[in-house]
Amino acid sequence: MSERGKQKRKEPAMAGADLLAPSLLHELRQPLTGADAAAVLLERALPDLRGADDWRLLRAQLARLGEIVNEYEGLLRPGKAEPEPFAVGPVVSRAVDLLAHRVRPLARRFGLERHDGEVQGWGDPGALVHAATNLLANALEAVESRGDGARVLVRVLPSVTGGVEVRVSDEGVGIAPEHRARLFEPRFTTKGDLRGSGLGLHVARELMSRYGGEVFLVGDDDPNRAPWAVTEFCIAVPPPPGGGAA
Repeated sequence: MSERGKQKRKEPAMAGADLLAPSLLHELRQPLTGADAAAVLLERALPDLRGADDWRLLRAQLARLGEIVNEYEGLLRPGKAEPEPFAVGPVVSRAVDLLAHRVRPLARRFGLERHDGEVQGWGDPGALVHAATNLLANALEAVESRGDGARVLVRVLPSVTGGVEVRVSDEGVGIAPEHRARLFEPRFTTKGDLRGSGLGLHVARELMSRYGGEVFLVGDDDPNRAPWAVTEFCIAVPPPPGGGAA
């Protein structure tokens, strides 16, 4: 059986009160709004800031923090946002940009491959940013832990089912066989209490599943798996109604 088949969802839907209190999100939103307003005022006073890479990274991270708060609030509320068609490649590129400070040290050991045509997905672009950022952060941590020139590759591929696949492959330390079946369980982590909450993969899959997407560990027998990969995850994005456009 493939890894995808072994990872059928067993856990219940996320319980908001158990995983993240709504009051905490409310409290987080206030300083984020203040920080964003301060950044706008700084740009007005110092226009040259806008051209600095570090400043753009800071602004992107502030925007992403706001989106994360919105996404968790969406998990706590009944219902969901209206899905929409979107170009997958630019969304994945944005996820990579959000981790530019960790990607840069890899230099040629990091790769981003996008399909020649602009493949279309269906759902919430923010959910894909969340999932891709989480998987890439995990891959980067895996190669940083190995520390011997290991690679990371992100690919955007048309799926045989008509949707899009975002593959994140790494040559890191790998995942122990006994942990694979539990990867998407809420609060399961191998990183220790101070380094991981055990919610990253669970939330990523919850967000993608709202519109028919999936997040899964790629099996060793998958024909599209990078041959050198120690670990590879896939985000499956469904096509727009009527079929995907390349």
